[in-house]
Amino acid sequence: MRKLFASVCAILIAATTMHAGNGGSAYTMFGIGDVRYNPGVRSTGMGYTSFGLPSGNHINTMSPASWTRISRVRIEAGGLYEGINTAETNRSLYQAKGLFSGAMLAFPISPANGIVLVGGFSPFSYVGYNTSFRNSQADIDYRINEIGSGSLTKAIVGLSYAPHQDISLGLGVNYFFGETGVERTFIPLTSGTSGGTLNSEEEKRGVSFTIGGMYNGFGGLSEGLRPLSVGFAVTTESNLKLDISDRIIFTSEADTFATSEKRLNIPVSVGVGIAYQFSDRWIVAADYFTQAWKNARYDGKPLLNIRNNNRFGIGAEKLPIKDASGWFDKLTYRLGFSYNQTYYQIYGEPINEWAFTGGFTMPVAGETRMNVGIEYAQRGSKSTVVQPNLIPTNLVKDNIIRVSFSLTIVEPWFVRYEEE
Repeated sequence: MRKLFASVCAILIAATTMHAGNGGSAYTMFGIGDVRYNPGVRSTGMGYTSFGLPSGNHINTMSPASWTRISRVRIEAGGLYEGINTAETNRSLYQAKGLFSGAMLAFPISPANGIVLVGGFSPFSYVGYNTSFRNSQADIDYRINEIGSGSLTKAIVGLSYAPHQDISLGLGVNYFFGETGVERTFIPLTSGTSGGTLNSEEEKRGVSFTIGGMYNGFGGLSEGLRPLSVGFAVTTESNLKLDISDRIIFTSEADTFATSEKRLNIPVSVGVGIAYQFSDRWIVAADYFTQAWKNARYDGKPLLNIRNNNRFGIGAEKLPIKDASGWFDKLTYRLGFSYNQTYYQIYGEPINEWAFTGGFTMPVAGETRMNVGIEYAQRGSKSTVVQPNLIPTNLVKDNIIRVSFSLTIVEPWFVRYEEE
């Protein structure tokens, strides 16, 4: 029975009927879960554009070159509400959860030279699913229920520098850490056999580096190009160390496996973007981001049901009226669209996601601002994938509502005031 149970666990993903559960999408059972693309709430409202957007009012977690215009100490922290309606062929389920979306601190060292020190935390991936399937082996019918949970967080420390008024550079160090767990319950459907549960926990940690640049000097070519900016960011590969602990619980006894160590590499990512400010009040932007997940390896082997990730985004922002007296004239409005070829490819079927986004920033007190991003997205389809010698896999369609928010606090540290 123990050999049978172990072999069943080994082929767990070979034939799966996907069901939502545990506060998230069933797709999070693949790879390292839902990879969070999280430059900031401003970026969310503008279709997740970020790499070409200079700003002194927001802390972009993915583009260190954008920090050079920050002239005051800024503290930014926020959260996320995510509701997912997962639909199969004949049923659907709505689940919602609230998540912490990170906290960042920007500390200008030399504003005249664009030297800004930035540090904080940002979510990187999330796992939350509850799936089950039926199969048979050695004339024994069985069901396996699998529940996955956990997350991976990215700690960021970086520095920006502007060697010229039109050139911005940035470097960031990223430290990944977190823990995910899977509980697999083996339920025999044939009389006279007993089942068991496998609990597996993975503790992950690793380092990567991000370098970025931004250029705003196109006014020398044409006056009409003066408001144009372009930017990029490249994040190196991260070789994560995984400490894995497994425990099998049978009907009458339990076995604990010795903790093992494996490796998982997060591949290189590249993002490029452009932005153009038409007037004192309007900015438009476009972005492209790619990450070669086909090159990812878990213990030296390619990840199953994974492909390269490509993301496109466009967005617009309407800035507040300068010296406005009316409250609504002080608001910043945003609108955008993004298309994401996610890194999921379930048995050859690509899982794509599109999203309409919007948002606003409103004054709270003094220079403190509340930023809100609203997103409606669709991902996947209710199709059935048929593989030779495997039970058909029913895919799911996710209708997603995300509401993100952050509070930006501005502190006048080390500001010298003139004496009267």
